[in-house]
Amino acid sequence: MNSSFAEQLANVKLKPSKDRTKDFSDPKLAGFITKDQISSYQKTALEANMEEWQKLLINETFPTVYFPITYSDAKHFIRIFEQHFQKLHEHQRFDEIRNRMETCLNDDEEEKLWYEQIRDRLQTTIDQHFSSQNGFFAKTSSRSAKDACIFKKGFLQIYKNELEKFSDPSQENSRIAALLTAAFLALRMTCAADVLSTFIISERIYQDMLLATEAQNPSDDLFKENIILRPFTPIDVDMEFRGFVYQQRLTCLSQYNYLIYSPRLSQWKDEILDKINVFFNETVTAKLNTYQSQDYVIDFALTKSGELTFTINA
Repeated sequence: MNSSFAEQLANVKLKPSKDRTKDFSDPKLAGFITKDQISSYQKTALEANMEEWQKLLINETFPTVYFPITYSDAKHFIRIFEQHFQKLHEHQRFDEIRNRMETCLNDDEEEKLWYEQIRDRLQTTIDQHFSSQNGFFAKTSSRSAKDACIFKKGFLQIYKNELEKFSDPSQENSRIAALLTAAFLALRMTCAADVLSTFIISERIYQDMLLATEAQNPSDDLFKENIILRPFTPIDVDMEFRGFVYQQRLTCLSQYNYLIYSPRLSQWKDEILDKINVFFNETVTAKLNTYQSQDYVIDFALTKSGELTFTINA
């Protein structure tokens, strides 16, 4: 009897690929000619950080709590990743990443002390704003650690639970949708240790900390980087959309998770497009008049309660 896809996933040993997967939201780290080009790019990337736009649209996006990261904190994230996880990512040794994520600081007293201190400070902030029962979502000023979700304990079980909800779990579309949903649900955090153990193994967080420390003033008074905490809000994987804005005009809207086919999205696409257009043109545009850029990428989501919300990206 053939084993199920979930069983195959549980037993699979990932092998290095000749071509690394490209995350097109990564900061651009090469291809520049002059220092002015580098500075211009870094400035543009930092303009999309949440601190630059969230308060302009405080009533239109998710409630947000800021936990400041110092320049020194950012450097700790960088050093831990480079020392313990960078080569593992480069050689795609994923099992070792999973095994090392909770023990990597055992023999490093300096980094362990920093980790414990920032964990305790972060937990205090979490306790003031969130209940462990509902959980929360965490990211840095720029991006989330969604590349690290597959290393989370229980990820396979989350995937199995989601796959069981489909009438035909053997279909490729069902399996991909279940995998995307599991990845989304794995971003639900319950404590500071969840956040930090995910951040220190994330290549996305590492890249964003590199950009922040390279482009910003190291003074604690001027360094502007945060861990962003928001309520964890369930969103179906076919109800997220990516828009492209040029000169304050929404010129294109795409399905965020383009690997799946959604019958209901196909059926409702005109209504959803109208809803997003009205929301953007009547609410978002006017409130972003003072935003530094007129050209940006913007993500929209229809929540399970039917509310429309969004976030801005570089």
